[in-house]
Amino acid sequence: MHSAHGNHLARSLAAGAFVLAALAHSGESFAQTGRSTFDHLRTTFPLTGVHAVTPCENCHVGGQMAGTPRQCEYCHRAGSRIATTFKPANHVQTNEACNTCHRSAATWQGARFNHATVAPGSCVTCHTGFVAPGKPASHLATAASCDGCHRTAAWIPAGFNHSGVTPGTCETCHNPGGAGKAVSANHIPYKTQLLGGASMGCDACHRSTTSFSVETMNHNNSQGNGSGFCIGCHLSGTSYQGSMQKNSLTHNSRTGVTDCSQSGCHRPLGNTGSTYRSWGG
Repeated sequence: MHSAHGNHLARSLAAGAFVLAALAHSGESFAQTGRSTFDHLRTTFPLTGVHAVTPCENCHVGGQMAGTPRQCEYCHRAGSRIATTFKPANHVQTNEACNTCHRSAATWQGARFNHATVAPGSCVTCHTGFVAPGKPASHLATAASCDGCHRTAAWIPAGFNHSGVTPGTCETCHNPGGAGKAVSANHIPYKTQLLGGASMGCDACHRSTTSFSVETMNHNNSQGNGSGFCIGCHLSGTSYQGSMQKNSLTHNSRTGVTDCSQSGCHRPLGNTGSTYRSWGG
């Protein structure tokens, strides 16, 4: 009697073990194939970038599917049980949602900060070189706010506000190796060919702060008088920038002269044209 009962119990336990094993195998197969067969797009949260290779249980804690938050900041915050990355100490101070600036699910890099709500003149709050890029060592010396010259789309081009610049001090920035654009290699030799040229600043000729091509040549009252000042720029064959007329000294059958102003034709010593404005007239 006891033997028959024992045999029945043994058969029941064996059957139960088989069922459990079958169920376990079935569950294992589901776990292995469930991710590949389930369309995650139906949740309006597409699995892209890092999320595509993140284990399901990292987000669905305890096997809970419904109600899993889709907002980046729910997971990517200090103290989160789920995410492994969150705002570093030098992150820009903002309450905006992560995906307002970060558009990739593969990397945090390449973020585009929305400056729409930034108060004018407060750029230096972030642009310190720690939180966001700041002034490089070669930046021109200025106490003006970044947005006085730079726009939020890119640092370059920048439109420098020259309103507070002292006349005659252009070369403080506009020099080789300086922060501003320097004279070109074929710029007219104003320091050597014009009388007192060494004391002339860029703004003696360049009157526009937005374009160097808008200029009026300042001859600094040079009389020429055979000194060779005129031919330094106006002699044919010179390759300096500018729209000045160029000719040879003998273009009008004159001989024995060393400079245009000595020819008896061109003003101020000659009778033709207006003083240093035009050759003819």
